Amino acid sequence: MQDDFFYREEYKKLKILQTSLRQYKTLYFYGAGLRSEELLQMQRDRFSFLQKPAAFLVTGKNNNSSVSQEQLDGIPIYCIDEITKFPENSAIVVVAMDIYHDEIRQKLSDITVPCPDIYYLTDAMEQLLTREFLKDYLPKYKLRAGFLPFAGRHSADADLYQDKIQTYSVMCEKDEKTLTHFPEVPWISNIQAGVAMAQKRIADIGDDTGENISALNPYYNELTGLYWVWKNTDHEFSGICHYRRRFESDIVLPPLLHDETDIILPLPFVVGHNLRTYYQHWGEAAYYDAMLQIIKEKYPAYHDTALWCASHPMFIPNNICIARRDILEEYCSFLFDVVFSVEDRMTAYKGNKQKRCWLSEHVSTIYFIYHMKDYRVLFSKIERCW
Repeated sequence: MQDDFFYREEYKKLKILQTSLRQYKTLYFYGAGLRSEELLQMQRDRFSFLQKPAAFLVTGKNNNSSVSQEQLDGIPIYCIDEITKFPENSAIVVVAMDIYHDEIRQKLSDITVPCPDIYYLTDAMEQLLTREFLKDYLPKYKLRAGFLPFAGRHSADADLYQDKIQTYSVMCEKDEKTLTHFPEVPWISNIQAGVAMAQKRIADIGDDTGENISALNPYYNELTGLYWVWKNTDHEFSGICHYRRRFESDIVLPPLLHDETDIILPLPFVVGHNLRTYYQHWGEAAYYDAMLQIIKEKYPAYHDTALWCASHPMFIPNNICIARRDILEEYCSFLFDVVFSVEDRMTAYKGNKQKRCWLSEHVSTIYFIYHMKDYRVLFSKIERCW
């Protein structure tokens, strides 16, 4: 199987972009968020797609954004309105997500100084670039995983997987609008999270029946749905997607049905510097340190992997997976024991308890990276509804 036509064309554009930008002496990146950090990290790991930018350009700065800084990795960040002149033989690469491209295109057309050549790195191109980086990165650390093709809508005969595979799309009442974005898929059932406190029902299945932690949803987000799946279902293959993210199509099914894989995971992110630093974009260091200590005490076999993750940039996001039942059981037992133990240990901590929910993705990353040596892992692109 290979990428569908759209992604093959985007890959060609990616290679053309890479070749085209070599002619310029000076590059500017438009955008100073996580994607810019990702590109810088790829350069640190000697995966040189683009030369280092002379500066980052942004539309504006605010106190609630990472772009409120004056620099990123020692490279200055400028509001586009601050620029009085661009040097000769320069170009701008818009690295922000697609949803911002129209706004940026308009902003660049409105500036009064002569603008250099402008290029756009699309979301699809960034995903392809990440996959190329990971194909180079994983073997360096003896991590084994494969990659499913990037595909559009793909359908499979329901008779092939009926009674074998059932996953759950976890959503809260605020996500009602996503019900019309994603098509109905027989092997994905919607489950509403946080039903114990919800004002409105949007799914037939709720996370408040059987053995559940529905009341903890404000602190644990999609994990209350995963907990319900763990405790109240017994499918041969199961797992979750959630809110605005799900596996892109039925292309994930054949490897599971034909015993070619044990786990399907989302394509990892490449974060800036390492996961400890990345966590502090959203959380507080004290929670991360407590997680490492608890793993050392309760799961010493995982501790070296936890330290490796803390110092490396590969991040498996969103707590999304489809796994063989015995693996799902082991994964959930590890995940919830660690996150609940962190909560118990941090009861007296005065920090923001909401930030503990973001820690769970790091626990998941540690679990899955540890088991790449003994489970067959495939990464799949995730479809997003923004």
